[in-house]
Amino acid sequence: MPVTVLERRRLERAKAAFATRRVDYARVRTLLTGDIRPHSGDIVLARVDEIGKQARLELASGRRAVMFPGDEILVAYGNRYAPDQYEAIVGLDLAPCDLVAAGGVAAIEIARHRRMIHPTRITPIGLAADAEGRRLNLMDFRAEASDALPRIPAVLSLGTSMNAGKSLAAASMVRGFRRLGHRVAALKITGTGSGGDLWIVGDAGAEMAADFTDAGFPSTYLVAIPDLERAAWRLMNLAAETGCDIAVIEIADGLQQLETAALIRSAAIRRVTLGTLFSAYDSMGAMSGVATLREAGHDLAGLSGRIGLSPLGVREAEAATGLRYFSPWHLQEGALVPLLRERAAEKLWAAPDGMTDALRRLAGPLAPLGGAPASRQRRGSAAGLPDGAAASVRQVLHLVAGFIVEADLRRYLPADGEVTAPGGAPSRRVQHRIWSSGLGMIHVLVPRLAQGTYRPRFLGQVLAPELVLTVIEGLGQPQGDGALRRLVVMLGGAEFERADLHPLRAGIAEICERNGLAPQVEEERPSLTIDRLDLFETEDEAGDDAFGLVAGGEGGYGHAVLSERGWREPGWREPGWDIRAEGGDESTDDAPHPLLPGGAYAVQGG
Repeated sequence: MPVTVLERRRLERAKAAFATRRVDYARVRTLLTGDIRPHSGDIVLARVDEIGKQARLELASGRRAVMFPGDEILVAYGNRYAPDQYEAIVGLDLAPCDLVAAGGVAAIEIARHRRMIHPTRITPIGLAADAEGRRLNLMDFRAEASDALPRIPAVLSLGTSMNAGKSLAAASMVRGFRRLGHRVAALKITGTGSGGDLWIVGDAGAEMAADFTDAGFPSTYLVAIPDLERAAWRLMNLAAETGCDIAVIEIADGLQQLETAALIRSAAIRRVTLGTLFSAYDSMGAMSGVATLREAGHDLAGLSGRIGLSPLGVREAEAATGLRYFSPWHLQEGALVPLLRERAAEKLWAAPDGMTDALRRLAGPLAPLGGAPASRQRRGSAAGLPDGAAASVRQVLHLVAGFIVEADLRRYLPADGEVTAPGGAPSRRVQHRIWSSGLGMIHVLVPRLAQGTYRPRFLGQVLAPELVLTVIEGLGQPQGDGALRRLVVMLGGAEFERADLHPLRAGIAEICERNGLAPQVEEERPSLTIDRLDLFETEDEAGDDAFGLVAGGEGGYGHAVLSERGWREPGWREPGWDIRAEGGDESTDDAPHPLLPGGAYAVQGG
């Protein structure tokens, strides 16, 4: 086995493929030639002989470099399984072979799809080796992490076959988790080395994007299942080390592919999975795939994929499987996240060792992008709701959403009763929209305008449970409309008069009565009542040294509160304290909690 020195300049001129991106080329000093059998993962310097299907080579940077005959490239030996393209295996020697994947996989083609032309032909020059002549393999440069059972859970993206929509579904789930404040990893644990899937999930907001090439495999065809499981655990534990809460895992190809068929029946994989999203081309594929996965013990979360191009196909698939179809836009808005958070809460009680922290973060209160987590949490379910309140809260939100949509439409409703967009034509059509509220999926009917678009502002809102519960608790109070008014305004509604809110309040009361959810009355706490508020009517400074007193100012009492941590502006609440309105003008009647100008207040301590 001859060993030749590889000139540094020659190495630097060669185009290094994506599959070899983890290789430290400073360690590549020699080439192994002659009678030597390559192994999957071996790095090979090859010459381009004839351009075929792969006219460009995907570099480590993602750029697709044009190849010319005579170019030297650095790729990795590996097997390939792609029903839409090629089946190929690693040869027995360094004889001429094929570039069977633009990401940089060298093998001998043994079958191809009829619409495929031949792959690009290459001739291996030699295997990359170190200064001592030891061959170098991708496994020498893999990411190092524990291969013990992972510390974060996963959601799987599976499909009927390649190009069914798995990668887009995975990227959309990543976006949905990210949008709701979770740190998510995107992993692809089977397939053939290519950067396209990693770039899209990275763009979607994945905290970490990795695939099997990071675990040392150029492809996973013909890799032993225990090796694939250990590779998945390493990548998931690496994600946990970066602070991720959950991993979205794509498994390539269809359920009949050799490794995929084995992995979906892996008890270890199912043990760390919260749910599976299945992408299909058509309703028959959806029905068959869902049946296969259920037989294998998977807990299906929904359908997605190219079947969404056909509304009738979606209807057939939903009827046949009992699962809901989620479009990429639904997933990107976080429509699947509430279900997975509920499953995280359920799994918490029987979680594998080391996973409880991640499950608690998933099941805990949401911290949406651009927002902050709820400052006050109530005892109850993982979503921050009292036991039994979740259904009522979703019904209340559905009612409020319909109220806002109806009010918005009245602004554009001409005398003939047709809905018209500003400057647009009338239309009576409606469309379904899913509001991922953070407290469950709310299905809303909104008008589809002939010209222009109408998108309610609340579709982008994620709520903390306490906002809705405050409305429910206020039903039994004469000043309870304030919380309802604030909720409506927060969701994009207009400033309504009290009389306009009465039908909405009555509807909410009916929901609560029907579901047995009575307004919650908090235990009375000792209060400190200020009898001589007139002392502070015009002088703010009078309260400077008096902890807990309400200081007045221009326009009346209640401009701010002094606390142990200093002066607080209007609207501030000391944790553990409530501000109770004692009087003042009507501007404060609807707001018993925040301090607003124009009223007298008592400070309750707790």
